[in-house]
Amino acid sequence: MDKRENIYSMKGFKKVFGFTVKQTFKNKGYLVSFIIFVLVMTFMGPIQYMGQRAGQGAAESGLEYSPTKIEVDNVYIYNQTPVSLDEKAVEDLYKTKDELKKENINKDKLTIYNLAQVGEISEDELLDGLKEKDVAVVISLDQEGYHIKSVMADESKVELDDADKIAEVINNDFDEKRLSDSDVSDDDIKMIFSGVDKGGVLSESDLKSEEQKTVGRQNYMFYMLGYSIIIFIVVSMSSSYIITSVTEEKQSKLVENLLVSVRPMALLMGKVLGMMSYVVLVLVCGAIGSNISNYVMKNVFDITNEEFGGQGFNFSIFKDFGISGGIILLVSIVLAFIAFGTISGLFGSTCNKTEDIQNATGNVMTVSMVCYFATIASGAIDNNIVSLVGAIVPPLSFFTAPVAYVTGRISLPLLLLAFVLQIALIVFLVMLSAKSYRNLILSDSTTPKLKTIFKSAKM
Repeated sequence: MDKRENIYSMKGFKKVFGFTVKQTFKNKGYLVSFIIFVLVMTFMGPIQYMGQRAGQGAAESGLEYSPTKIEVDNVYIYNQTPVSLDEKAVEDLYKTKDELKKENINKDKLTIYNLAQVGEISEDELLDGLKEKDVAVVISLDQEGYHIKSVMADESKVELDDADKIAEVINNDFDEKRLSDSDVSDDDIKMIFSGVDKGGVLSESDLKSEEQKTVGRQNYMFYMLGYSIIIFIVVSMSSSYIITSVTEEKQSKLVENLLVSVRPMALLMGKVLGMMSYVVLVLVCGAIGSNISNYVMKNVFDITNEEFGGQGFNFSIFKDFGISGGIILLVSIVLAFIAFGTISGLFGSTCNKTEDIQNATGNVMTVSMVCYFATIASGAIDNNIVSLVGAIVPPLSFFTAPVAYVTGRISLPLLLLAFVLQIALIVFLVMLSAKSYRNLILSDSTTPKLKTIFKSAKM
């Protein structure tokens, strides 16, 4: 190496950058990958939604109550409580959504005995008189509360599931009637049946952290998963290309001619940033395709946000937290790309033959895979300490820090600390590259290992 040479010189960067971009789109493999990725982003959401709806339809077909599908001759409601029922109160029992179909259960088949009428017939007389196609629903009250049970004749031909569905419908209607009789509003009824979420035992600081979170655990997991997939795709798409490109130039001896007019740092960073432009374009087109599919599903097929939200590969995280949140996420993606891209270039410069590429790529992908699965685990655990550690320790922080911040898991000072540590790692990698890249790419070494890189930096 010429001692007078500026090892950080970027002379020739523009040429390498432009050449890398052109070669990327000339490569049939990357062009096909580009097209496939955009098509997947466009159609995966609708396909996943249709598959999910088909599965739900098959499951619900055996559970859904429909008066047109239940064959009974008579339904008796024997109500021994002060809550009075009439045909309107239990119209769900016989009312069908499709007015063109005649209800198999209709008003004529329904007989209601309220507390005032139970003296007309005893419970035993009613049950003893049940025929093979009759169902009786007995409602009673004691010190333990209300009880609803469905009863059939010993030789009944009514399906057990059908009798259970009838009792379930009456149970729901009875609950609404007794609450409305007590002047409980619809909103109060929803609140009563919403249940109680027990949050466990928390310290004061943990409680404040919980209150500062902008999204719940389920959505946090969704955002962590979606963002980590984006980072993983960025790393996997770029690392293999950079390593292969560097190795091919080294094998062809082209790099020896390039280094005459292009400085080593410019050669490496031109490849890294040139490849980044390709990946950014892929993600942008994928995001456009994803939003187009969302628009079509919501406006053409009339699918609501609640039904379609979160289907497929969703880029909503970039818009759900405003402009500042989207910028933070994009900045972190760029930092992750530069870090992993530089590492890929370094590993690629140690390869002399095709067999070495797999080993070098495997090293980079192992790190990214570990970070990816650790991110998913962090999202599932949703613990303050786990979020803190994941956010400040690179390279894991590339995957977790921005999402932890926009969802309220870490504060702005901690995010800035994470960025400082990430930039420090990148600076270290750049300095290491500047000192070792020329020696590595001109070397005949066939050991793509870290010790080779550090050893070369000392030369």
